[in-house]
Amino acid sequence: MTGKKNRGAWYWCAAAVIFGLLLSVSFRFWQAPQTVQAVFFGDSIIANHRGEDSVADRVRDLTGIPIVNAAFGGSAMARLDQERHASTRDDYFSMVSLVRSFCSDDFAPQRQITYEIPAKEYFDEAVRELDQMNFDRTELMILCYGMNDYHGGAKLENPEDPYDEYTFGGALRTVLRHVKSSHPACRIILVSPTYSWYLGEEKNCEEKDFGGGVLADYVQLEKRIAEENGIEMIDVYQDLYETDSFENWKKYTEDGIHPNELGRELISKKIAAYLEERP
Repeated sequence: MTGKKNRGAWYWCAAAVIFGLLLSVSFRFWQAPQTVQAVFFGDSIIANHRGEDSVADRVRDLTGIPIVNAAFGGSAMARLDQERHASTRDDYFSMVSLVRSFCSDDFAPQRQITYEIPAKEYFDEAVRELDQMNFDRTELMILCYGMNDYHGGAKLENPEDPYDEYTFGGALRTVLRHVKSSHPACRIILVSPTYSWYLGEEKNCEEKDFGGGVLADYVQLEKRIAEENGIEMIDVYQDLYETDSFENWKKYTEDGIHPNELGRELISKKIAAYLEERP
């Protein structure tokens, strides 16, 4: 009788183990699509609105891709401190600085500078989220820069140093080189800056030069570097907004630069459509 009880207990244990294994395999299979992670890096065009009506969250909802919004307002692709101190908060959050933290999986410099120089609340939250990511499983990186490089008057190129981090082109090349070297399987997509208007002067980005050229010069350089490096690019500068009238800034933006709800919707749909057409 005892032997039968032992055999019965053994059968139940074996059944439980098998059921657990099947459940585990089924759960992992069901969870598999969620292992694909994407991270948005960018400036205030992406960063200013967080949550459901943000560009990152809209793209997530449209595509089903889990996305971390690592955009930081005020940041640029290049280092903008022309004194080359590399000690300002914006320079620590420039993409050319963030890429080193991404590649080493260590955002301590960003945590420290945010502690020393307080920023908007979402800076801390975004850095914490980056700290928790497994970048070896990050399959998509979307880079949305150019507006602050333009506003900061960053030089387009340094003829003597194509990787000069204080130029837009040099910083972009540096970022691409680091990511392709450390995470060769990570897909990189560049997103151009959007068209902009400057209300105080009644000029648009085709007329206004902050010292490095008009905005189209940055977009064209970005396209050229993308082609040279075999990197994908989504152009939201051309043909996204109607630009035939200066007053169109009211239709798409909050202040001539930052997209309003309609502007964010258009940007999101353009990125999502691209991702769906080229999975």
